[in-house]
Formats: sequence, C-alpha cells, structure tokens
Amino acid sequence: MIIAIASVDAALPSKRKWDNVPILHQYTKGYLEKECVDWLNKFREYADKELRNSYPPNVHIFAKSSMSDRSMWKLTCLATGFYPKDTRLFIRKYRTSLPEDETESTGIRPNHDGTFQLRKSAGIWEDAEAEYDCVVTDRTLREPIIITYYS
Repeated sequence: MIIAIASVDAALPSKRKWDNVPILHQYTKGYLEKECVDWLNKFREYADKELRNSYPPNVHIFAKSSMSDRSMWKLTCLATGFYPKDTRLFIRKYRTSLPEDETESTGIRPNHDGTFQLRKSAGIWEDAEAEYDCVVTDRTLREPIIITYYS
C-alpha cells in the first residue's frame, strides 16, 4: 500500500482521498510520472522549434512635422515583422545613442501575424542639419541593422 505525505496543510484533503482510494493515488502518480512528463516534453520540443523559426525585422525611419511645435519634427524608427520579440531599437545622433528620456517608445507590440513591432520617436529641430540612425539588434541578426536619416 502506498501512503501519501502531505507537505503542507492544504494538501491534507488530497492525502486523505489518496489514502482511502488507492487506485486514485496510483492513477495520479502514473499521470504525473508519465503523461504529464510526455506533455512537458512535447511543449518543450514545440518551443524549441518555434525559436528556430525566427524572423528578422523590417526597419523604417521617417520624420514628420510636430503637431505642437512647427519648428520641430518627430523622427520615428519602426522595426516590424520580427520574431521572437527580444529585439532592441536605438535612435542615434551622430552615432551616439539618444538617452531613453529623450525618446518615446510604444514598447513591443504584437502584429496580426504573430510577429512583433517596436516604434521609437524623438523630437528633432527642423532647420538643424544632423545625421540620425535607427539601430536594431536582434539575435537573428549577425550584424545590427542601421538605417540613416539626414535632416
């Protein structure tokens, strides 16, 4: 006869049930040791396969005039269509990353097809000439994607 051990008080009702109905105890033990492990392995295999099915991002950079200040433009970098979602995006000015507090981010959002997108924006002066970059890094990429915008 197998006797269950309750490691916490909340498990006592299950212990009593298993002690009184040995077939239930054997079934649950078999389920946890066999079927549950089989399902966990199937899900792990599925996750591993999904990680191999990765998609690099499409990257776009554009600017439009600010609604609140006509002398400012809103420079936007968009990375879209990537999977998995651990992609990073930076806006740079003269190859120096802008501080996070000078940019707005949508955060990573889902697309309709199961891929993801990320958009970041920064205010730039309309009449100031400068070189800006969108830099996207992703584990599916051998090298970062860099798209340049000249104002």
